[in-house]
Amino acid sequence: MSSQHIPSLLVSKGRTEQATYLDPIIPNYRGNPLIEALPPILTQDAAAEYLAFYPDYDKEHRSMPAYLRLHLIQNTLQFFAPLPIHFDLEQRFSRMIRLGYQARNPSIIGFWEDVQSRVQSLGMTRQSPRSTATGFTIIGISGVGKTTSIEAILSLYPQVILHNHYRDRDFNFTQIVWLKLDCPFDGSIKGLCLNFFQAVDDLLGTRYYANYAGGRKTVDELLPRMARVASLHSIGVLVIDEIQHLSQAKSGGSSKMLNFFVQLINTIGLPVVLVGTYKAISVLSGEFRQTRRGTGQGDLVWDRMKNDDDWQWFVKCLWGYQYVKKQSRSTQELRDALYEVTQGITDFAIKVYMLAQIRAIASGEEVVTEQGIRSAAKESLRMAYPILQALKNKDTRILASVEDAHPINIDQFLQDVQNQLNKAEQQQALANTRTTNFNKQSSPVALNSTESQRVPTETVKKGSGRRKKTAPLEGSLPEIAASGEKQKLSAYEALRQAGLIRPATEYLLEEVS
Repeated sequence: MSSQHIPSLLVSKGRTEQATYLDPIIPNYRGNPLIEALPPILTQDAAAEYLAFYPDYDKEHRSMPAYLRLHLIQNTLQFFAPLPIHFDLEQRFSRMIRLGYQARNPSIIGFWEDVQSRVQSLGMTRQSPRSTATGFTIIGISGVGKTTSIEAILSLYPQVILHNHYRDRDFNFTQIVWLKLDCPFDGSIKGLCLNFFQAVDDLLGTRYYANYAGGRKTVDELLPRMARVASLHSIGVLVIDEIQHLSQAKSGGSSKMLNFFVQLINTIGLPVVLVGTYKAISVLSGEFRQTRRGTGQGDLVWDRMKNDDDWQWFVKCLWGYQYVKKQSRSTQELRDALYEVTQGITDFAIKVYMLAQIRAIASGEEVVTEQGIRSAAKESLRMAYPILQALKNKDTRILASVEDAHPINIDQFLQDVQNQLNKAEQQQALANTRTTNFNKQSSPVALNSTESQRVPTETVKKGSGRRKKTAPLEGSLPEIAASGEKQKLSAYEALRQAGLIRPATEYLLEEVS
């Protein structure tokens, strides 16, 4: 089967660049085209500048009509404020990619023969030469920003680098700096291998899926071929997201896949990063943990934010995106309320803040309040209640056993509010139409009289004849409406009783008769 007939499985796709070689400054990195073609090592300030994303905002947006502000409010979903954990993660990837390439230098004589022997050694019981590659796992609750942060950090690097010449010598080589895939939902190793071949084909326009995965290939056949392709393109890091799906693999499946990742790290020098929720803890074998322990990177447990200075700064940045008419300041009470209902989960915090604004716009209150935040959270986080309680009680045992937190469906809330606003606009339009029709029907009688503001109650035209009717209310239009209000009648009902508004069906019935 040709790969071009299969939908793309790439989770994220980066840019392709021609190689430009820079001095890596670190002596051990020099003379390696795979490292010299990478962007410079970033300082923390530079990483903050590149990672941060603050959507455009104009305070004049708050004066726009509600239906437009419901579109603008979605800009908040793109908001990304770098935190200390992001700087830690950026440095980990920076070291890991370069260390992994340190023992893979294609400019050294005999490199490709060594690659071939390493690939052939996969699956053998003998000890393979230890590489400089590292790998680690990232475990955390859903919604803390693991996937978004990793993709933002990976985007600092080109995904594909095309080499042509290096140090006055021809060097035609296609380097894949990073590849990020989701673990198959059923946790199957074969599914992961197939996704891998297809992802590489999508990037490079190759036919690895057709050549290596066609027919009924077994897992034992696919794994070495996957390792071969990874070696041929010197993949800098392989990121496998949603690793908790391994818990649903067939008996022995998770162990076999984890062992394969260990071999990729130790044998061909490919760093592997596994990303998952707390449910993945139970499937990470002791062997994989032991291997990572010797790498120096260490596992990263990504907990929710604490209610500290970092949280205050995060909320302060977030608070700038207000689309309600009455701007509010991020007081301590509001920040604490947002933390209490979201337990420092950034995805929840951003969306609850948005929902509080949406509710304020829909209700006409037009201001973010503590009660609005709590009401929005109560309405939207019911499915996540067990997770939030476990976080509040710091019970990691429950976190590893309960289902992952359900994401908030912002689109549905926006659609509900839009429907509500549309209904209100339709009712207003209908009321305007009735007023216009009334003015047209009453003008020959009321407005042509010498007392243009006085409404006669003697005669009302109906069909082709005339009917006399004494109305219980009389006077000018405002007087009739005021009198009706005293009798607890709507303006429409008061005008109808005054004989100024008649049902259309009466005219229709008269014409029929």
